[in-house]
Amino acid sequence: MYKVKDLSISEAFYTDLMGMTKVWEDADRGMMGFLLKDSDSEVVLHTRDDLPPFSYNYLVDNVKQFCDEHRRKDYKIAFGPIKVRSGNYAVLVDPDGNRIPIIDLTEFGGVPRYDR
Repeated sequence: MYKVKDLSISEAFYTDLMGMTKVWEDADRGMMGFLLKDSDSEVVLHTRDDLPPFSYNYLVDNVKQFCDEHRRKDYKIAFGPIKVRSGNYAVLVDPDGNRIPIIDLTEFGGVPRYDR
């Protein structure tokens, strides 16, 4: 995920210059997603000030359950879980303080969904 100032300006950059395909937009949450060419890897742009600055996410089956298990083992959750377009998002903390962003596709039945 990358925080941007203007989604429309960034959309032009990522499609025209980087050759990515815009596959979804969530205007209510100020976010849009792009697929890398010949890949199922996704880049998400957002305009939100409340999201941590990460450029990757680990996909898990269920963020809420993952966080519950993480807490049961006395690990920390730095952020979330919060609701996002695909389901839920959170940031875990490992024993050394590294922050690990996780996301799920629970709103999509576990499979990616694109608007194109």
